[in-house]
Amino acid sequence: MTEESFNIETYFKFIELEIIKILQRKNREELTYDILDTDKIKEYKLLALELKHKQMKIGEIWQVVLGNYKYCNNLKIGHITGLDIISHERKFAMELKNRTNTDNASSKKTNLDKLAKFKKENPDYLCIYGNINDTTKEKTLKGTRKIIIHNGVEIEYLIGYKLLEFVLMDDSYKIIEFIRSIINSYL
Repeated sequence: MTEESFNIETYFKFIELEIIKILQRKNREELTYDILDTDKIKEYKLLALELKHKQMKIGEIWQVVLGNYKYCNNLKIGHITGLDIISHERKFAMELKNRTNTDNASSKKTNLDKLAKFKKENPDYLCIYGNINDTTKEKTLKGTRKIIIHNGVEIEYLIGYKLLEFVLMDDSYKIIEFIRSIINSYL
């Protein structure tokens, strides 16, 4: 979407519909079996599963929100690059995670490998490993921006508000509040 054709109200209508679809989608309620399960443990497992589903949906919501903002494209599942978001106008490609502890070491390496491969094939693009949330509220609001060297190329590591400001620019706060209001009314 170009700067001239981007309209924040149209964007809000679109992401609201997408967020509602995500939040209303049915969750699986299959529990893993453990021979020591009791009724109380099963109850806790169901609560934990429900929370896990909500966290996964929030991560999906962020990909929709960032990937449909001006100049950005949500690559969705199955894109040839394996990445989440790209902006040809702003020349960046991104792997997006909801929080800094989402990826274990092996998954993080795989994601950095994808970014490094893309960077080698597209040296004029900025490659970003982005995390919406850090471990604490304070760290998330402050945000972090640093450079990682992986497989011989620079990858920008953006966390928290630094990531949101980078993608959403001056609309960051307005968009966060909009998303909160939708989630609050539908959860």
